[in-house]
Amino acid sequence: MGTSSLYGGPKKTILLPSDYNPEGTPWSVNQNAEQPEQDESDNENSDKNQLKNNPDSDNQIPPGISWSDIRRSVTRSMNHLTARNVKTAISRYTKALGGHTNATRQAKTARRTATKIISYFSGTPETIRTRFENAGIRFENRPTKDILNDICLLLAPVPNDFEDALANSAWDKTIADIAMDETIDLSLLESFNEELLQNMVGGFIKHYVYDKLIQQSEQGALARCNDLAKLNKLEKSIKKYIDGIVDGIVPDFIRSGMVQSDINKMVDGLFDAAYQQMEELQ
Repeated sequence: MGTSSLYGGPKKTILLPSDYNPEGTPWSVNQNAEQPEQDESDNENSDKNQLKNNPDSDNQIPPGISWSDIRRSVTRSMNHLTARNVKTAISRYTKALGGHTNATRQAKTARRTATKIISYFSGTPETIRTRFENAGIRFENRPTKDILNDICLLLAPVPNDFEDALANSAWDKTIADIAMDETIDLSLLESFNEELLQNMVGGFIKHYVYDKLIQQSEQGALARCNDLAKLNKLEKSIKKYIDGIVDGIVPDFIRSGMVQSDINKMVDGLFDAAYQQMEELQ
């Protein structure tokens, strides 16, 4: 999965700020999460084979829930679009990931990318600007979209597998969202503020969580969809709940000037809090 046409081109090697510390994430993570099978009739066998072939996988489905159950729940939500059905579908999906703790474990690349975003965008405007300049990004006499393009390439994970590709796409979409905000001028120091940091991290998490849910749970709904308008309404409803959850918790976790040693723990807590609220929807 590459980047959008606006931010096209190959991903270059990631250069990290001198104060970036990748350590501190204690979980072992499975990066081989499989996308749902296309054939709905094979869902049960697929679920069983996944557990048989990957007995130690962090992506195991807990007893009593299968991906076919989740897809049926999503289909039911599409056909009977009530708040309760949508929240139930989101909750059951999160439980199918193994609950909020396991869902956070699986988001290894997304958590790593969020940590890099904070490592660059946290601190005084002067400090932030210097970090990017040391990484080779120029600001003088350049439009914001060009600067954002360079930042996108600098921090984007290489899309080698499913989780990497999800994080890559989520970051690309976040940068595109920021680029559409005409009030942001990255040639000005004051643009590097806490609001930009929260928008960067929050936007990235929202895109990652939503895109992963849609790709993993919507196959059954797509197969049975005779009304694309219903499907679009379902997607918008799901996104509304995910956006609301992330927007509600980001200010409690993300602030400018964070100590580097605390960032990893904070990112883990942020993802876990989001997934926990999704799991507890009812």
